[in-house]
Amino acid sequence: MSLNRIYHFIMAIVWICTIYLVASMQDMLAMYVMGFGMLANSVYALIFNKKGC
Repeated sequence: MSLNRIYHFIMAIVWICTIYLVASMQDMLAMYVMGFGMLANSVYALIFNKKGC
């Protein structure tokens, strides 16, 4: 498995967790998870490709 596939699999799990947290009314924790996901996405884009994800 390539690093790209592993990364996208992990990010899919992060977004599923975010949706679950919003659905269970844990909005502040969902915002932290979403912020971490967005930061990880930006760092990945900076490191592995110059044009973004």
